[in-house]
Amino acid sequence: MIDAAGCGPPGACPVCQHPAARVHSRYWRHMVGLPVNGLRLLVRLRVRRFFCDQPRCPRRTFVEQVAGLTEPRRRSSMAARSAMRSVAVELGGRPGARLCAKLRFYGLRTSILSKLTAPPVPARAPRILGIDEFAFRKGRTYGTVLVDVDSSRPVDVLPDRETSTVAAWLQEHPGSEIICMRPQPQRHPGHGPRCRTTPPHSRLSPR
Repeated sequence: MIDAAGCGPPGACPVCQHPAARVHSRYWRHMVGLPVNGLRLLVRLRVRRFFCDQPRCPRRTFVEQVAGLTEPRRRSSMAARSAMRSVAVELGGRPGARLCAKLRFYGLRTSILSKLTAPPVPARAPRILGIDEFAFRKGRTYGTVLVDVDSSRPVDVLPDRETSTVAAWLQEHPGSEIICMRPQPQRHPGHGPRCRTTPPHSRLSPR
């Protein structure tokens, strides 16, 4: 365990950005950091709570944040969260949790997966767009994944496999010249009409 205290200049209110001048109180925050020499690290940080003296600001008090270490309402350091996010991207939940246990790094399956954030969806669809279905729950709930074939990266995930959902997405995100899709069996009628809903100037290419 490492004991530390915030001693920098007063921060600014996160709402009105006005610098603070008065200390309201102090308290201890406990932050999980990256392991050191194979041992788990806990940082006990004493931080200050400041008054916001601006009469029109709805925020009465706020807590200082240490740059590069803390974030509001987080119990892990920024470096620890970044490491857990990398583990989640590369390995996922259960394999990531097993790796964290070997590295003496605190990370449960659910906490690792919670670090994943959805990337922004581009305004225009890629030139070559791949369309395929996947199972949220096999035999019950299915969705559609859209992939940039040139970069082999997912573009977006749709909540179902209906033709109307894919057609609406293509209308909102123009730019595809070639659309690749897996031929679907007859038991999935929702995929059949997709060739009739492709945007203008696009070419359909079955895989």
